Amino acid sequence: MTATPPEQAWFAKADADLEVARRALWPDQPLPDMACFHAQQCAEKYLKGYLVAHDVPFRYVHDLRYLLGLCTGLNPTLADLKSATEILNEYLPITRYPTEGGHEPDIEAAQQAIQLAEQIAAAVVRS
Repeated sequence: MTATPPEQAWFAKADADLEVARRALWPDQPLPDMACFHAQQCAEKYLKGYLVAHDVPFRYVHDLRYLLGLCTGLNPTLADLKSATEILNEYLPITRYPTEGGHEPDIEAAQQAIQLAEQIAAAVVRS
C-alpha cells in the first residue's frame, strides 16, 4: 500500500470547500457570502498544498498574496494568478465577520469567486 502524498490531503479539503461554495448557490436559498468564503478557502488550501508538495515552509495565514508569493518563487508562471488571489483575498473578512457599512457579495460575485477558485486549483494541479 502506498502512502498518499501530503498535498493530496490539502487538495481534498480544498475540493470539499469548492463543493460547499457551489452548493451555497443552489437556487432554493442561495448564500453568496458563504460561496465566496469557501471559494477563498479552496484557493488557500490549493496554494498551501502546492507549498507542502515542494517542502516549502509557510506561515498559517489566510493571505493569498503571501502564499502566492511563495508559490511563484517555485514557479513564476503562477504569478498569472495574482489578480484572482487579490479578488478572493477581499472576501475573507467580509464573509467571515459582520461588517458595519460593508457590502455583502451578491450571486454574481459568488459565481466569479467560484470561477477564480477553479482557476487557481487548475493552475496548481498543472504545475
